[in-house]
Amino acid sequence: MEIYQTKRHLNTFIDKLTKGLSKPRQKFFRDLVYGISKANSVILSDIGRSLEEECDIQYIIKRLSRQLTKGADSSILHQNYLNSIKKAIPDNALILVDQSDIIKPYAEKMEALSPVFDGSTKKIEKGYHTINFSTATIQTKHPIPLYSHVCSSKEEQFQSLNVEEIKGFQMIHEVMGEKPCTFVMDRGYDSNVMYEAIDKLDRQFVTRLKDNRYLIHKNKRVKVPTLANKRKGKINFCTEIKGKTYHLKVSHVKVKLPILKETPLNMIVVYGYGQKPMKLLTNHEIKGKHDVLRILKAYITRWRIEELFRVQKQEFHLEAMRTMSLMSLRTLYRIVNYVIGYYSLLIEKNTGLTQIILARSQSSNPLSKIKFYLYRMIRGVRAILSSDKKGINHFHFVKRRTSQLTLW
Repeated sequence: MEIYQTKRHLNTFIDKLTKGLSKPRQKFFRDLVYGISKANSVILSDIGRSLEEECDIQYIIKRLSRQLTKGADSSILHQNYLNSIKKAIPDNALILVDQSDIIKPYAEKMEALSPVFDGSTKKIEKGYHTINFSTATIQTKHPIPLYSHVCSSKEEQFQSLNVEEIKGFQMIHEVMGEKPCTFVMDRGYDSNVMYEAIDKLDRQFVTRLKDNRYLIHKNKRVKVPTLANKRKGKINFCTEIKGKTYHLKVSHVKVKLPILKETPLNMIVVYGYGQKPMKLLTNHEIKGKHDVLRILKAYITRWRIEELFRVQKQEFHLEAMRTMSLMSLRTLYRIVNYVIGYYSLLIEKNTGLTQIILARSQSSNPLSKIKFYLYRMIRGVRAILSSDKKGINHFHFVKRRTSQLTLW
């Protein structure tokens, strides 16, 4: 019964995702979503075997490879995904922004391999950049990807990472429409180009500042550390970050950016997280303690996107993908993020099916001690679908018979 419930719920999501596509493309994406969910892998042979089809695995791999290179319907697919999650996007949403990477140090034939800084080894390796915009569910704070893009500096039409990032900001601006939102970013986005782009969109932001940044305070240019050291923290705040409890002291000061002299800004100084104080810049208006803590909590939520990257690489083995074309890689990357968004919504709804899946993951820790359920959800779905020997294409809804008598 749990196999049927899981496949039925997944099939409903796939129907929404592939609405308006041709029948062959619907079947392809159905195979891809189901295969990734069951195999927890982006390797085509693993996906193909999980489909439980009777034909030779080589034919399945060729079929999937051929379909992956077709990207003409990617905009329809993405719009369908956004339509399926739009009710979960909260009012005054926090848009978590960050870059990541797909490192392929031993690849030779993959299309448009480019030099990429590997954050784990702190070295330059071959691979691809990924640009990510996500929000978080209201109750459980699980990541819902909104925009996921793979790019390479070796592409013919590539201009710069800043240009690619700004495309993401513009897309999210269009998606949100008149709804207010706040872009929450790490130090990599502390740049004049990004500030100008967000200012043109008339959106709010929270960014962690670099120590080499200059701000204007009382009509004087002051370096960020110098200004921060004058604020020792008047507000006490206790929070948990990445499973560790911190006792923080927080202050704020009115500042401006040299590049945006007409825009009033606030710098928030946070002591207690690391040896140096953490400095945040925002264009939110601050009237009191409540506003200061609200902005700090918004930045703390940003670490959820780092969990998203960890899930991509650890649970779905993202860096193991072996597709040769950049279009194929982009399609796989989007689908992985769509599946993660689907899981996050399922966790947020907390239905009976959610509890069944979480229980099947067989984790050593009780649910009461867990705050981030995504790993358990992914493993639970895999455990349930591993017993399925028919695949997704044999699945069908059980139609209820009507009690109304007919003459024909």
